[in-house]
Amino acid sequence: MLAVMIKRHLAPGMESTYEEFSRKIIQAAVPAKGFISSKAFKDINDSGMRYTLIQMETLADWRAWQNSAERKAALVQIQPLLREPETVTILTTA
Repeated sequence: MLAVMIKRHLAPGMESTYEEFSRKIIQAAVPAKGFISSKAFKDINDSGMRYTLIQMETLADWRAWQNSAERKAALVQIQPLLREPETVTILTTA
C-alpha cells in the first residue's frame, strides 16, 4: 500500500471554492484502479493550507491516476486557486 500526501497553499479567499473542486477530484479518483481511500486536512494554524492523503494499492496505480485526463482536467480548475503549485510526497510503510 502507498500513501500520497498532496499539499496545496490556497490563495486568500479561495477556501470555499477550493473545497468544491477538491470534492470533485476525489469523486473522480474513487473508481481509479488501486484507489483505497482519501482524507482531506486543513492546517489548524493556517486555513489556507490544505493536505490530501490518498491511499493507493501501488505506485503504478498512483502514477496512472496522477497522469490521467480526469485528474489533469480537475487540476486546470484548481490551479488558479493556488498561491503555488501543489507538492506531492509519496509515502510507504517503514
